[in-house]
Amino acid sequence: MHLHRGYAPALDTVRDGCVVIDPWVVGLCGVTVLAISSAVAIAAYMRPKFSVPNAGGTADGPFADADLIGPELRDWAASHYRRTVPVLRVWQHRAWLYGAAHYYAVGWTVLISLSLPFLIPYVTDGNGSRLLVQALSVFGAVVFGLHRTFKAEENYGKYRLHESSVYTLVRKLVDDPDQLGGTDAERRRRYLAEIERIRERARNDEINNLPSPSSPPRVGPVTSIPEQRDDGYRSAAAGPLRGGASP
Repeated sequence: MHLHRGYAPALDTVRDGCVVIDPWVVGLCGVTVLAISSAVAIAAYMRPKFSVPNAGGTADGPFADADLIGPELRDWAASHYRRTVPVLRVWQHRAWLYGAAHYYAVGWTVLISLSLPFLIPYVTDGNGSRLLVQALSVFGAVVFGLHRTFKAEENYGKYRLHESSVYTLVRKLVDDPDQLGGTDAERRRRYLAEIERIRERARNDEINNLPSPSSPPRVGPVTSIPEQRDDGYRSAAAGPLRGGASP
């Protein structure tokens, strides 16, 4: 079977009456299946199993066994936490998505970076090797670009921190309420202030971490090029002169 340069490689060839499938094409199909299955596996593995409505406590809520605080504060804290649950679920869901995307991108970026140096020497025009290497290169660039554009690592850490901060505050009120104040009134004010501080910080992080393409690297000389003067001499580039003097 004759192949011309610039044409797509055949999926199979005929040798001695038998159809031989190009192993490079088989490898490309395997990589495609692995890319899809690994995304599903990572998402399933990192799916949160922590129950938000009870904050890891009993089925009646995180404040059901809070015997160190008064009944009025206990009822208020339970009611307030129920109103906070929808926000916590949003943070948990976003942390899950960003976390899965982060580990997926890191895993494939490392795998592609390590495999390409071993595959490139075997690239020829008579099979699917060039197609496989090009597909891996494009896939790695897209995964890395999306990871950087959507700030997967940074957003994963921040949403996970916001969610965990609320659970830490709940545990303080249940297990050691004296950290929040000497009386139930002081504890209530401190608890409410801390919750509002966490939510305000989360809103700021959400606004300041919108997806944005990173600025491309600067091309060309770092220092300015001297300009040609009328008298034929070149002017000095801006910057400190010898001896510590400035222009």
